[in-house]
Amino acid sequence: MKTIHIVANDQVPQAVAASERLQAWCRAHEVACGQSAADLIVALGGDGTLLRAVHAAHTLTVPFLSIKFGRLGFLSGAPADQLIEAVQAALFDEAPIELHTMIEARLFSGADELLRRRALNELVLHTLPGRMLTTTLVINGHAFSEFSGDGLIIATATGSTAYALSAGGPVLTPSFEGMEVVPLAPHSLINRAVVTAPGDLLRIELSDPKRADTLPLLDGETLKLERPVTAVEVSVAPEKLRLVKFGARDSYEVVAQEFFGLGQSKARK
Repeated sequence: MKTIHIVANDQVPQAVAASERLQAWCRAHEVACGQSAADLIVALGGDGTLLRAVHAAHTLTVPFLSIKFGRLGFLSGAPADQLIEAVQAALFDEAPIELHTMIEARLFSGADELLRRRALNELVLHTLPGRMLTTTLVINGHAFSEFSGDGLIIATATGSTAYALSAGGPVLTPSFEGMEVVPLAPHSLINRAVVTAPGDLLRIELSDPKRADTLPLLDGETLKLERPVTAVEVSVAPEKLRLVKFGARDSYEVVAQEFFGLGQSKARK
């Protein structure tokens, strides 16, 4: 028997109704709804709902299907009106799978590792308003550059259309397997993002974390730490997110429509 795990945004009535409809379909087709040993994880809401589902999952070997009912849906795998068809296709390996690179971040205080977590979009190091954060970027053991400003974003290709894009970073194709580093409001005339290779190890060293009040965020979630962060190491995670795509828009079409206001007919010209 196939098993799916449903994660719905209970603040969105349409998502709640879709969850109930999907559960009814499961009962009628002998598909179990459970959390453990699921064959498919279905996120009903928006990109935020998918992020929560990814971080709560015990494994990334299971495919994820995201259905947009919220404001943003860059990671949507199918239109809302094709929910049942998309679930059925995903359960029986009849839907395309898009692989998304994730990053693994290790936060240190001195020589002690405080936390190790993965992110689908980005890790953000920033400081309080009116404060300046000075960081040194080290790539594969070589000091690369020093940034002073509001902070840094280390993003995946998936995250390139999120916070990193609003900070002036480039749009990366979803198939890109490296990372990008984007300064936040740098106190310099030079404001350039850095794009790295898949096997690169990034280390961000903070010169004075106590004075800067560093606030790390992982996929939009503020990490609460008892000790100040003095360094962060970021690398590409060994596992990729398997995202189901069923009747979904092309990634470039999504960017064209959401950011540049181009209609479908214009995007195809």
